[in-house]
Amino acid sequence: MKKIKSPKTVMIITAIVYALAILFVLVDFFITEETNYLAIIILAVSIISFVILYFTLTNYHNLLANDIEEKLDTLADDALKEGIIGAITYDEDYVITWLSSIFIEKDINRKGEKLLVWLPELQDLLSGKADKATVVINDDKYEVTKKEESYALLFKDISKAYDLEKELNNKAYVIGLLNFDNFDESSLKEDELAFFNSNIRTPVTEYLKNYNVVYNALKNNRIQLLLNNEIYQKLLDDRFSILTRVRREAKGKDLDTTLSLAFALGSDDLTELDSLASDLLELAINRGGDQVVTRKVGHEAIFYGGSSEAKERASKVKVRVIANTIKRSIDEAKNVLIVGHEDADSDCVGSALAVSLICKALKKDAYIVMKSGSIEPMVKDALNKYEDIINSRHNFISENEALDILSDDTLVIMVDHHSIVNSNCKELLQEANKIIIIDHHRRKADLDVNATFMYVEAGASSATEMVVEMFSYFSRNFDVTKEEANIMYIGLLIDTNHFKARTNSRTFDVAKTIKQYGADTNACEELIEEPYEMTRKRYEILSEAKRYKDNIMIANVNNIYPRSIASQAVNIMVDIKEIDCAFVIWKLSNNEVAISARSNGKINVQVIIEKLGGGGHLAAAGLQTKEYNQDELYDKLIEALNEYLESVEKDESNIVE
Repeated sequence: MKKIKSPKTVMIITAIVYALAILFVLVDFFITEETNYLAIIILAVSIISFVILYFTLTNYHNLLANDIEEKLDTLADDALKEGIIGAITYDEDYVITWLSSIFIEKDINRKGEKLLVWLPELQDLLSGKADKATVVINDDKYEVTKKEESYALLFKDISKAYDLEKELNNKAYVIGLLNFDNFDESSLKEDELAFFNSNIRTPVTEYLKNYNVVYNALKNNRIQLLLNNEIYQKLLDDRFSILTRVRREAKGKDLDTTLSLAFALGSDDLTELDSLASDLLELAINRGGDQVVTRKVGHEAIFYGGSSEAKERASKVKVRVIANTIKRSIDEAKNVLIVGHEDADSDCVGSALAVSLICKALKKDAYIVMKSGSIEPMVKDALNKYEDIINSRHNFISENEALDILSDDTLVIMVDHHSIVNSNCKELLQEANKIIIIDHHRRKADLDVNATFMYVEAGASSATEMVVEMFSYFSRNFDVTKEEANIMYIGLLIDTNHFKARTNSRTFDVAKTIKQYGADTNACEELIEEPYEMTRKRYEILSEAKRYKDNIMIANVNNIYPRSIASQAVNIMVDIKEIDCAFVIWKLSNNEVAISARSNGKINVQVIIEKLGGGGHLAAAGLQTKEYNQDELYDKLIEALNEYLESVEKDESNIVE
């Protein structure tokens, strides 16, 4: 229908002309006392104009009424065609101008009110971000769509379908797996086994029964779970309190046992869910256990818990199997490229040298790709000091040189990292066909590297420990110089904070092995000594540290520092009495900021930093990013920290002593 011009202008003009005409006739008559035919003509014209105005208004209102009726008829037709039983119109200010009778019958009369004040759920629909929206009005559920190029909304009653879908969703299958971490029945004493069965296993099975979870023991430390989505949601609401219960009971008996759970959902294919649950449980265990990993098919994994330090899982038998697998891969390769992470630290360089020595023992050409991505100053100084001996025994190349060497038969070994984001050879990892990962950081849910084999051990102190522990399975007589031994020893020293964190008997066994190769502890201490300027910068960071919630310290420093300086500063902060964890936020460059986090084990900094996109361990984690500026990163840290503390508080409150 054509747009109708408003008669307002016509009314005003006609009224003015008519008034002037009457005034003119009256004035002329009183002055001349004669009839003025011109005035009469003007008056007649004004009367005719008035008549025209009247019919124009009448016609306009008729057309307007027909237009509204036509639109409403269209809405009604659409309602019939699409099963829609309600309609609402509104103006450009989102004020409701009309509601269909179905709303009136239900005593819903919102005419004259702001649409988004009544139904804020429609925001995305009205802005064009969504094609439809679901709203609940007096317990009725409606699917709402918008008529194109009009101020009209169509409401379809989906209450029955909505309730049916909800019911079906509640009944959808969820497959789960439960694992008692670090549990070996044969290694427990009789009283310990009795305690485990009565204080750990029994409460776990009772917990499952209380939530109507169907379970079946696969072996003495693993249980398969079958439940539906409704039960799963109840477990979510409970925040899997059984994890805290098991951790407390085991700690009271001085046992290392924790609980890991994995849940897979979002598919009708039980085989797919079973396979996904197995992968998720393996992920939970590789990340250190004592946590729940859930995943809906097609979505990202979600983690809960993870409050305990990872215990080393790989037995001596497993290490031998892993070593044989790596040996076979090296033997079959034409050559080997060893890749570290950006800003390579002592552990990265130490483990790279160790892998290079393995390849040397197997008489395979190996290249350490570390001329790209930079090396931390302290390690670089050590390499420079031992330059002659190190360069005579190892091949250091850039990524471009590595790409020239790369072939289909080349094996790439990643050390001390497992993500392409952190690598100093991103293009190389994208091009390589065969990749092995050796890392001690908690594994991410979704790997961005297509690895043919992974040895990710979150319980190990360092990547250097993991590689050196395998030496004996490659050769009985390893040719290691004291200079190489010193650098590997520094890798252990720094990553364990001088053997104060993440150590166990196997860490000291590896330290002993490296000492036997000629490592000089005094020389190593000298290598990690820092010059005055670095000391000054470290205390500059410490001067900015402030307490947060009594047991936490945060230093937010708006300066550029090397990563090693920030790491040393945060280590000092967490050693302060009454401080359970510490964070340093600083600039790596003008457009990149970073966080270094440390904990004494009471707070899981890895879970906190992971929320920001970083990673690490329970007691040590970090992040570098160009996504946020310094103030934004600080706000994100506080948000993640508060969320973590709140979740821990809820977990603790769920446990009945």
